[in-house]
Amino acid sequence: MAGISFAGNIRRLILAASVLLTPSIVPAVHADGHAAGTVSISTAFPGGNATVTDNKGGSVHVAPDLRGGRPWFYWCFEATSKQPRRVHFVFPEKVAGFKNGAIGNQGPAISVDLGKTWKWMGTDHVNGSSFSYDFTKTNERVRFAVTIPYLQTDLRVFLKRNRSNPHLKASVLTKSRNGRDVELLQVGTPGPNVKAMLVTGRHHATETIASYVLEGFLQGAISESELAKEFREKYVLYAVPFVDKDGVEEGDQGKNRRPHDHNRDYGDKSIYPEIQAIKKLDKERSFRFALDFHCPTLVMNDHQVMYFVGAKDHPRYNFQNVSEFAGWIKKGLPKNAPVGPYVWLRSAKTPTPMNSHYFGFKKGTIMAATLEIPFAPPKKATDPASCRKYGQVILGAWVNTHFIASDDK
Repeated sequence: MAGISFAGNIRRLILAASVLLTPSIVPAVHADGHAAGTVSISTAFPGGNATVTDNKGGSVHVAPDLRGGRPWFYWCFEATSKQPRRVHFVFPEKVAGFKNGAIGNQGPAISVDLGKTWKWMGTDHVNGSSFSYDFTKTNERVRFAVTIPYLQTDLRVFLKRNRSNPHLKASVLTKSRNGRDVELLQVGTPGPNVKAMLVTGRHHATETIASYVLEGFLQGAISESELAKEFREKYVLYAVPFVDKDGVEEGDQGKNRRPHDHNRDYGDKSIYPEIQAIKKLDKERSFRFALDFHCPTLVMNDHQVMYFVGAKDHPRYNFQNVSEFAGWIKKGLPKNAPVGPYVWLRSAKTPTPMNSHYFGFKKGTIMAATLEIPFAPPKKATDPASCRKYGQVILGAWVNTHFIASDDK
């Protein structure tokens, strides 16, 4: 009898162990330590950013990963379904200093092909600080983001598409802190009557929509249109598409990074290699114009339009030049474009250490300003194709503007 009882106990122990070790019973655990619900969450791809605070059943509580920085709104993650089901993604309603929301006015951006193409999802399934998505099959992988990303892969596609264009030259401006190549693009050729111009993007890594507009501007400049030919006769263009290259690829917030972000690094002692290299390039090329592409905050009412900011009287005729430039842009934009651009330049007696002031207060500059393009204003088009068209409109407006230099009056 004792032998039979021992054997029975052994069988029960084996059965208990098999139940405990069965994968369907043991809850999956994320790298952040939270048990997985209906979906698993990943940010292990370029531009990925999210912090999961809870993941149970059909509800995932997620927030922007600030990585030690100040509160901001950028997030981008991939969700993989374990079964067909509606899943709710919930963001915190109140976070100290977090005043810009987590979901824009056209809902989150969505990609169903691993980030190759994106679109705005709309607001039908948005409820305050949360949104829902219906997964229709097991192992369905969908990426969601607060904005439509623009990454190194997107720039690479642009460069590959135009690799045989004789008007475009690509080189390396510098290496980022983490060893990435920071691209420098050149359009046109220097000459005695040709003015050097600098355009920049992504001083703040999150501001992706501006990159599509900047790409359209570059595409217009290297085309064979009459406006492009006139542009290249008057200007040689230098472009730095990703000023904060590491932040773009690593999915950082970028804005308000400690001790300061890239667009507050134009003081006497710049700490970022990209800004150091831009200053050096200016000494070599002597830029007469500087146009910096940005996006404003996400959901503030005042930030759902295009607008210019910078120093009103630095250089001397900056306000007049930017105003005429903005007027030409307004004339060329289609009806579904964001409203503007408005000219919100401000008087400044002394420069702050940002791009538009650094060049605006520099001797010999004709125009220096920042152009803000909103992320997703209600009922306006800020999809990639539309934004590229806006960039081409801006290029045409640049050619049409009669810029006044300080020595012209």
